[in-house]
Amino acid sequence: MNYPNFLIIGAGKSGTTSVYHAIKQHPDVFMSAVKEPNFFALEGQEKITGYDKEDPDGFNFYPWAVTNLKDYHKLFNEVKGQKAVGESSTMYQYMPKAPENIKKHIPAVKLIAIFRNPADRLYSRYLHLVRENRPPTPNFEDCFERGNLWWQKNDLVQEGFYYTHMKRYFELFDAANIKIMLYEDLRQQPIQFMQELFEFIEVDPSFVPDMSVQYNISGKVKNKYVDLLIGQQSVLRKGVEKISPSLIQKIRDSHLMQKIVTNLRKKNLERVPLSDAVRKRLIDEIYREEIESFSKLIQRDLSHWLSY
Repeated sequence: MNYPNFLIIGAGKSGTTSVYHAIKQHPDVFMSAVKEPNFFALEGQEKITGYDKEDPDGFNFYPWAVTNLKDYHKLFNEVKGQKAVGESSTMYQYMPKAPENIKKHIPAVKLIAIFRNPADRLYSRYLHLVRENRPPTPNFEDCFERGNLWWQKNDLVQEGFYYTHMKRYFELFDAANIKIMLYEDLRQQPIQFMQELFEFIEVDPSFVPDMSVQYNISGKVKNKYVDLLIGQQSVLRKGVEKISPSLIQKIRDSHLMQKIVTNLRKKNLERVPLSDAVRKRLIDEIYREEIESFSKLIQRDLSHWLSY
């Protein structure tokens, strides 16, 4: 049976896409070509493929997900002796059944979790959805109104409850097999960050990946016509994907092409910073207790997350 021996489990909008692309550059590492297979969170579920009609709020819209064991094993058919075999699914961090499913299938797996100030993470998630023209509500500050879509969907406000989610993992797995890392360290010292990860998954830590591409940038689209050509959901991409899925995969695997595409997309995005006043409200009204508990759980000072 083909299983990974390490997983990147989250959190979303915390640099996991950049880490996925950097870690797969290592010659002793194999990463699933499908990012976010979500198997351990969605095992046995029926996939929804029509976002607008079948699932207008996007509760279950994950057409790329792998939900049965046979197809999950196929993700690792191309492993050719690499020492470290992994996949990356941020849903594992917050879906309640994921830790138990992972424990059932691969109890000795190494777990990597990267975390960002939850207020900034939530705002980045909002900008991501704005970029895709599907924000939860028109205004970001609607997130303070408990009970609406911001609170109902697991990947919005609730994804930032890091203590609640990670406590499940620390109860099930040996702490030595859980690597907690912070987004700010990735931004400030990306090579050192990656080499620390390489050491954790027991491959040559001296390897230096190319970290020059900034992946999955969030923001408001400036020109919708330009976005139709080069955006994440561009008609050009969808057309090529239908005609030649292998070509799209080659583009994804080409570091040079990824750099060109991401730079073009970045120029067409506008990012308005989160105000200090709104960040303060997010911390004080929603996340403070979770941050303080999470700090104790991972035994790391997170007081800078509590400042404004």
